[in-house]
This record gives sequence, C-alpha cells and structure tokens, in this order.
Amino acid sequence: MEKKIEKLKKKLENANITFNEIIPDDPDFASRIIFEIPAAREKQECVIPFREEIIDDALKLDFEKFRFLKSYEAIWSKESKIIECEIGNVDSPNRFFFDRLNRIINKPDENEEEESEDEITNIDLPSIDGLTLSIGFCSKEFAFLSWSRARGPRSRNAKRITLKIKNSKASTHDVAKELIEKIANSLFFQIDLAFELPLNLQVQRDSWIDRRKKSMRRQMFVDQSATITEPKYEYDSEPISLYWYAKESINMPIFQYLAFYQTIEFYFPIYSSFEAKQKIQSLIKDPRFNPNRDADISKIISTIKVSSGGKSFGNERDQLKATISSCTDNQELLSFFKADNERLNFYADNKGKSISNQKISIKNETSDFVTEVSERIYEIRCRIVHSKASEGDFDVLLPYSSEVKILNFDIELIEFISRKVLITSSRPIKL
Repeated sequence: MEKKIEKLKKKLENANITFNEIIPDDPDFASRIIFEIPAAREKQECVIPFREEIIDDALKLDFEKFRFLKSYEAIWSKESKIIECEIGNVDSPNRFFFDRLNRIINKPDENEEEESEDEITNIDLPSIDGLTLSIGFCSKEFAFLSWSRARGPRSRNAKRITLKIKNSKASTHDVAKELIEKIANSLFFQIDLAFELPLNLQVQRDSWIDRRKKSMRRQMFVDQSATITEPKYEYDSEPISLYWYAKESINMPIFQYLAFYQTIEFYFPIYSSFEAKQKIQSLIKDPRFNPNRDADISKIISTIKVSSGGKSFGNERDQLKATISSCTDNQELLSFFKADNERLNFYADNKGKSISNQKISIKNETSDFVTEVSERIYEIRCRIVHSKASEGDFDVLLPYSSEVKILNFDIELIEFISRKVLITSSRPIKL
C-alpha cells in the first residue's frame, strides 16, 4: 500500500498538481490526499482516500491530464482532445432517458432488441467539422474526478450519462466551455423539437467542502431554545406558496431569488397605497392646506402616481421600497448584516459588486439601509428578468454564470425581507 501511495504522489508531482497528504490523529478517519484541479482561474479540491481499490484506479487512469469546466459537471483535456459533460433530463433518471434516446436515434428493430443481450453504453451522433460526438456512459476519468471532487452519495462507479466531444482543438478552458455549450444547445434543441425529450448540461454540483460549509452555516442560525406553539397566524395563500417554492429551489438560485421577490411583490398594492395615504394625510393636516386653492389640490394630484392598473402607487422601484420600509427598518437590517461575520464581510468589502452596482454601506451605521437594500434587490431582480429601468438596460444574470455562484448572501437577504413582509402581513388565524 505504501508503495502505491508513493507512486500516486509521484504521478501528481509529474503533472504539477498541488496536493497535501492528510493523516488524522483519530484512527477512525481515513488518511487521504487532497489535490487541486484547475477550473478556469479557480482550483477545485479533490480527495483520494487511502483505500487500495481507489488508489489502484487513480494509478491506472489518466485523470491528471484533465481539468474541470467551471459551472458544469464537466472535464476537458487539451492533451487528449476530449471534452465531456454530464447531461440530464428533468423527467427521468439518467438510465431511463438514455434508453429512450437510444430508441429514438438508433431505432432498433423490435426482434433485434429482444435477441440482443449487449448493453448499449454509447450512442454515436452525427459529426461536425472533424469532431466526434456521442452520448453514453461516462469515461472512467470523468467518474473518478467527479466523485473525488463531490464525494456525494453517488457511487464512484455510477453510470452517469455524458455528452462527449473528441478530436477537440480547444486549447483553453473558455474555448472548451464555449464549444460544448454550442454543440449541446444545437443538439438538445433539435432533440427537444423532434422528440419532446428535453436534455440539459448538468450544472456543477456542490463539492464536499461546499456541502459541509452550507450545512454548518444553516445550523448557525438555528435557535436551539425555540419551541413549537399552537398556530396563531395565517398567511395569504399566494405569497406563502411562492415562499415555499423558493425554499424548495435551493439548487436553482435564480428561480429561488425570483420566487422570494414575487413573495414581496404580492404586497406592493397594499404598502405602496399605505405610503401614498400617509403623504396625502400629511398634506391635508398641514394648517396651511386650503381645499379651495388649486395649488394645494395640485400637490395632492402630483403626489399620487397611479399605475395603469389602478391598484398601486408609484413605479415598481418605489413600491418595493415602500413595502420594505413598512415591514422592517434600518436597525433590523443592520442586525441582519451583523448576525454573521462572513455575511458582514461580504457586504462590507463589496464582494458582490459584480452582481449589483448598489453597495450596502455597512461601515456607516447611520446609512439608509432600507433604500440601499431595496435598490440592490430591484437591480438583481431586473438582471434576472432582463427588464429595463429608466436609467437603461441591466445585463442579464445567466443561470450558469460565475456571478450566480456568489448569489448566496443576496438570497439570504431577500429571504429575510420576504419573511418580514409575510410576518407583517399575517393576521390572527381563523379556523
């Protein structure tokens, strides 16, 4: 075993792959090697536990020639001229849609299908520009690297279905990523139109490190002293269903964000009207107000901006701010930001500037956080739906972009706001 471990270290050294050998003090935990595989300008940590069958696989495979493709469950190799990405179908497990795809593409004769005992492992697709395309069971290198990075519940030998491009001339990560996206979009859209079989490139799963961090982070905010009491309040069915959809969409951050936003949006007519009412009352209560003076009546008319539907006051940006200001305040928002150091540093150092131009001025505790938060939420929402604001267009926020990877803290923020809005808008339960 020791000799095999030394061979593995030598293999990594020869490939200029950074690694560390971990030998835990607790004998119940296996020793392991943690090594780094590039993904564009990032590094992804992979683990090889010191188990003989795993080390044997590592020594047999050419995994060191491959790199990860950022944002996807994919690998590529300039040396081997291969790009490979896992694909999926929302309606069925991998094996079922693969069998259906085989029947669609190869159209096997029913008698031949009954007589054949050979398992179909690969489906050849029409080539293009010298590229060899196929869909089938993943390569051993893909299985090994994907498993060693994610270390999830899936077996190392799970038969994942991948799209493979061979004879690739891609010399950089970005070229390889663009190539497989172009090929996949063209092929999958054709298959969807012809056979009603939607396929997609698999988004990169959380690594074992990411899952561990998220699990620990969720536990940080659990109130250990909390108890369950009798139901006291009820909530409007439409926004609460949107809230639950957002909570279920943990692996789809853009949909999650938008669902939380729609939870808040449901109450725009109520709170924007409330703000308008306060403004009108303030004008009328002014001792100088004269209902017989045209100038005073004009002030009231100019204060109210009724939307075309006649239900809300002000534009969407104003309605969002009115709703947030009615359900929380600057002090509560500051407490939210301070509740977690990682979150506090994210906003204080403006690490999310690629997501939104609106900075949260954490270092100035007298800032108008309600305004800053509403502006930031509105901008991100516009980037998701690619809306236009009066100032111009917002760049669309794409599902597989690097920006989505750092959306977590903004999702926590809008979830906090949506909870405050639901709480404020609740009423005593009536059965």
